[in-house]
Amino acid sequence: MKKPRSLIYLLIIIVTFLYTDFIVKKDNSTDIDSLRLKNIQEVDFDLGSKDYIEDFNFVYETLKTHYPFFEINKRKNGVDWISNKKSYEKYISKSKNDKDFFNRMNDILSDLNNAHTNLVPETNGIFMYISYKTMPQNNWRYDISKIYEKDRVRSRYNISNSTVNEFINCYINNDNGNLDNSDYQNLTTDILIRDKLAYIKINSMLGEKIIRDDREILSDFLGIVKSYSYLIIDIRGNGGGDTRYWQDFLLPQIIDEEYETTVYSFMKNGKLNRKIIKQKGVKKNVNEILTNRVFNDDVSSIIKDFEYYSKSKIKISPSKDSIRYKGNIYLLVDEGVYSSSETLASFCKETKLAKLVGTKTGGEGIGFDPMQIDLPNTGYVLRFANDLGVTESGSINEMDQTTPDIIVDINYTYTTKDLIDQDIIKAVIEDANIY
Repeated sequence: MKKPRSLIYLLIIIVTFLYTDFIVKKDNSTDIDSLRLKNIQEVDFDLGSKDYIEDFNFVYETLKTHYPFFEINKRKNGVDWISNKKSYEKYISKSKNDKDFFNRMNDILSDLNNAHTNLVPETNGIFMYISYKTMPQNNWRYDISKIYEKDRVRSRYNISNSTVNEFINCYINNDNGNLDNSDYQNLTTDILIRDKLAYIKINSMLGEKIIRDDREILSDFLGIVKSYSYLIIDIRGNGGGDTRYWQDFLLPQIIDEEYETTVYSFMKNGKLNRKIIKQKGVKKNVNEILTNRVFNDDVSSIIKDFEYYSKSKIKISPSKDSIRYKGNIYLLVDEGVYSSSETLASFCKETKLAKLVGTKTGGEGIGFDPMQIDLPNTGYVLRFANDLGVTESGSINEMDQTTPDIIVDINYTYTTKDLIDQDIIKAVIEDANIY
C-alpha cells in the first residue's frame, strides 16, 4: 500500500472534505440553531482483528458494488484493486487499535488513487453532519446526516449537543466561516502590466462565507481592469469546495455572453444509489449512448458496465452587474486543481471560455457529491466517489483530467511575490504577445 503521492494530493484530500456548502439555507431544510440530538447510548469500542477484518470486507463489498473507477485505476495506474483482497485483509488483520486500522484502511483506499475516497477523519465528523443536516430533507444528501446520528458513529466522531452547538457558535453564528484564520484572504488581485494584464488568484471555493468575503474585492478589481485586454485567473492548488463559487459568483461577474456545455454521469445499480437515481432523473438504458456512438470505442468499453446515466447541461450567463469582459482570459492550472475547481477547468476547456496554462489537473470534477456509509464495528464513515463523469467532447474526467492548452512545468509555491518572473506568467505574456 502506498501513501498519497505528494503534498498536493494531501491538500486535495483535506480541501475536498468541504464539498457541500453548509451555510446556505434551502426550503424544507433543518434550522441548525434548533438542532437537538437524543442522548447517546454508550458505545464500547473493544475491538480486535476480527472486527477490523469485518469492517474491511464491508468496505470492499460496498465499493465492489458502487465504485465507478476500478477499470480506470487498472488502466491508468496498473492497480487491480479488486484482485488485491487477500493482501489487504492480511494488512488489516495486523491493526493494533482503531487508529491503526483507520490509517491502514486509508492506505488501502489510497491504492484507488481517488481523493474523494477515504475514511472520514474524526475531526471532520461534525462538519460533515451539519453540512448534510441543513440540506432539504427530501434530498438524498440529507440522508447522509442520518449516518452521523447513529450511536456508534456519534461516539466515534464526538457528536453531541454540546459539540454541535460549539461548532455552530464558532463557525456559523459568529461568522468565522470555514477558516479559523481571520487574516486569511482567499482571493487576491494584482496588475501585472498596467492597462494590459490583470491577475486574480483564488485559493479555494469553500462556500458562501468565502463568496461574501471575496465579492467586494472582486467587484472593485473588475471595475478597474474591465478594459484590459488580458485577464489571468489562477486556480493552481485549488482543491475545490462548491461549484456555486464559480457558476453563480465568479464567472457571471466577468463574462459577456452565455456559455454552455453538456456533461454525462454514469452510475452502478447499488442500493445506495437508488435515491439519487430517482431524484436526478437518471436513465437506465446505457445502450442508448453506445448505440448512438456518442463516445469513442475506448470510452464506450468502460461505460458499458454501468446501468444508469444522466445527461445535463452546465450553463453560465452574465449577471446584471457583469463587466461584460471583452478581453482574453487565461486560466492557470496544475494537479492541485480538483473537484469543484476541476469542474471550472473542464468547463473553460470545453467552452473555450479561457485558455488553460500549466500542467494537467487533478480531475474528479464531474458528477455528484461522494456517497457516505458507516462501518458496522469501528463506526468510521467511508466516503467514496460513486459516479463516472464524461465531458461533452468524450473525455472521462477521472482518467484524462483536463490538459492545458499551453503546457508549462511549474512548482507548487503559490506566492504572488514576483509573479511577473514566474515561467507560467511569462508563457501567458508570450502567448498574448504583450510587450
